[in-house]
Amino acid sequence: MSESKDTDLIPLSAHKNTWTQRDLLASIIGRYMTVKSHLGGLWPTWDVEAEHLDKRLIELNIYLEKLGWMARLRRGDNNQLTALPLPHGQFPGKRIHMYMWIASIITVLFSGVRWMESGRPDGGWFIESIYLDAFVGYVLPILFTLGLASFVQAKISSHYGVRSGHILPIPDPSILLWLFSGLSASYFIWPFGIFFIPTLPRMDARPWPDRKSLAYSSLSVPLVMLLSGFIFWTVGIFLSSDPFTLTSEPMRLNAPFLIELFGSGFNQYFDIHLDWSHPFLFSAAFLTLVGWLLLLPIPTFPGGRLLVSRMGIHEARSSSTQILMFMILITAAFFIFNAFEGFTIWIPILAVVLPLLLFIGGDPRIPVLLDGDVPLDEESHRSLGIILFVALLFAIPPEFPLEPIERWDSDLEYSIEDPESALLNGEFWNSTQTIILSNPSMQANTYNVSIASFSGSDWTTELSCESTSCEGILESDDSLSITIDFSHLNSSIMPTYLVYDLELVLGGEPFLESFTLYPDLNSSVGSEWSYLRTDSGVLTCLPVYLLEDMTAFASLPNLNAQWASYLWFDGEAGLETEVDAQSNSICLESNDAGLTDALSAELGVVELDGNQFHVGFDKTWPHVVSSSEIGWLVNDELGWGAPFENNSGLLYRENSTTCTGNEFLSTPRHSNSTNWTWDLSIWPSQRIPVIDENESVHVKFPTGHYYHCNLESLEQTKFKIQEGPDIILKIDDQIMRLWDAPLNISNEGILFSLYNSNNESVLLRHETNGDAQWDLSSLPDALSQGWTHFDVPVPSSELTTVQLIHQDGAIMLHFGGYLEG
Repeated sequence: MSESKDTDLIPLSAHKNTWTQRDLLASIIGRYMTVKSHLGGLWPTWDVEAEHLDKRLIELNIYLEKLGWMARLRRGDNNQLTALPLPHGQFPGKRIHMYMWIASIITVLFSGVRWMESGRPDGGWFIESIYLDAFVGYVLPILFTLGLASFVQAKISSHYGVRSGHILPIPDPSILLWLFSGLSASYFIWPFGIFFIPTLPRMDARPWPDRKSLAYSSLSVPLVMLLSGFIFWTVGIFLSSDPFTLTSEPMRLNAPFLIELFGSGFNQYFDIHLDWSHPFLFSAAFLTLVGWLLLLPIPTFPGGRLLVSRMGIHEARSSSTQILMFMILITAAFFIFNAFEGFTIWIPILAVVLPLLLFIGGDPRIPVLLDGDVPLDEESHRSLGIILFVALLFAIPPEFPLEPIERWDSDLEYSIEDPESALLNGEFWNSTQTIILSNPSMQANTYNVSIASFSGSDWTTELSCESTSCEGILESDDSLSITIDFSHLNSSIMPTYLVYDLELVLGGEPFLESFTLYPDLNSSVGSEWSYLRTDSGVLTCLPVYLLEDMTAFASLPNLNAQWASYLWFDGEAGLETEVDAQSNSICLESNDAGLTDALSAELGVVELDGNQFHVGFDKTWPHVVSSSEIGWLVNDELGWGAPFENNSGLLYRENSTTCTGNEFLSTPRHSNSTNWTWDLSIWPSQRIPVIDENESVHVKFPTGHYYHCNLESLEQTKFKIQEGPDIILKIDDQIMRLWDAPLNISNEGILFSLYNSNNESVLLRHETNGDAQWDLSSLPDALSQGWTHFDVPVPSSELTTVQLIHQDGAIMLHFGGYLEG
């Protein structure tokens, strides 16, 4: 260009004074709208007006963004426009995202391993390795959904002209404590491996053009999580397998409202599959629970930004709104979720939510809205309201979103109905009883049900399994009904009432339940006579039953009147007695306790209220024998004797142990000496030891009651020890330690031997009863140390009895002979 042309240029006009930042911004704003006045403030604010103010504000912010500024408009009687610097340095580096996502993968993986640690199907859900199984079934669904939600949120924000960050999951390292400490699953309060999922930079700190952009961006993440969660709930329920073996207490996932609503039509199927949860259900529980929490109107939550979008910043941040939100939150926590009933998952949630509501709920500075006074259009307001309502309703979690299944190894349960009264139906008296077994646990359990043997009764029983006992395996959450049919032939002999026991062995644990079956009669008797020891002697008793306000007479029709001199009903003078509804039994008394044993056949028919009953006789004797301070002598010559022979049982004091077959007792401790003592005051419950050659044991019994338990038959023999001599009875080549029961004798003679192991002689007494004449001249007056043999001739009588009785340190020989021929 030539110099002449340069001199022809018109010079630019310039202000005499340099513009301030405020003047520059005012000049720029003046290009888009009319600046009426400057209002001052920390950041420059102007009173402005313009046609199409919405459009002008957008154009202004596009220009100001290039200069690092933005304009925020507050509408009212005067439209106030404030210039603010654009936030900078908010976006973290890529390494932070990479580190947090890697750490989250690790904690979520360990969480999945902890979920599956209690048990998996054979071969795993997807892969045999538990870590790969947890990665595929738990880590991938959660982190893929979070990544998808992050990109959807960024895409929607970009659509409205806002650059937003990505989700930055916060790993929960406490999962390592639960995984490696061995703590119970009941302490597994927040078991998901991710503590929370914020977006960096915070969505509240980003500048949003208007409420609509804020609303749809805020809704994106919770909506993606909820939709994905519902999909995984559905797929996981259908993929859940049949029961598998568990090694520890598992966790149960309870579904949100929508899934529960669909599952109500498949109640049992649905509950079972929640117990045996597929890993997809674990991830679904996290996605729906956290997605629902994000929709709550809590400051910094997406739900809090949605509240601002629909109500406006000033109304949403008002004290009245925050108090209402607080009251709704506390009411729901208390009445709907029972959040304060122990330390549940709601406690850490409330610990996060309540401080945010109390301390940030009234802050009008967040979120940052550039044109926040323009309400949503009617269509957006209605659509957001419907979406928010449906999402909060259908995704509402149960009271316990997850809980330990304490019943996972529960025992089988049973309920037994009392038997119905037996009714006469044609040729038989019939009754039924039902047993219901249920298995509430998550493991299959064995069962065995049988009727304990009873004697002396004409009742017959039949189980519905058509066997003497019902046994098998009851699967998890299954139940079984077993029916018992009772029958008694109808004849001139009426049915007795039946007392019986049901033996149940459930999962290896025995149970015994007693029941009574009554015939449909005004009165009845028990099925057998039994002995009852009282202070005055031994009675022979039979249970009776009468309806209220009934009285009746009982007699023994097969017993001749001549026996009335030797045998009578207790409280009566003869062989007839009156009973009423208050009477529990009728008892026979005699001077000879062994007489009823010999007359058991004649006592087999009882007449009550004109009806005859056939009864049996339980000959279990209530033993009372003696022992000195030295104790019983047990050696290789004498042995243990009946009922302690075979060295297969337990000997124990009353209430010191039981006889169930599960006792693991050892023999008494002793030195290597061949002569030792077993003192039951020191060792009250032990296994009976084997007596070797040339070995001897003195068994010392403090006075009291004792039991012998036969471990093979589980039969118990009870006996009482009194202070007295140590005597052993030998009859028919059998050694007997419990020698006081009536003896079985033959007509040829009474042959038996007594052994006195004490150094001192034992006084021997004798007495007779009945009308027979006994020749007892050969009996000694005392039992010297060692064996004493007896050979007593039997008188010519219809019935004879012999019994040994301990009597104040002496031995009484009682002989009975009746109806001499």
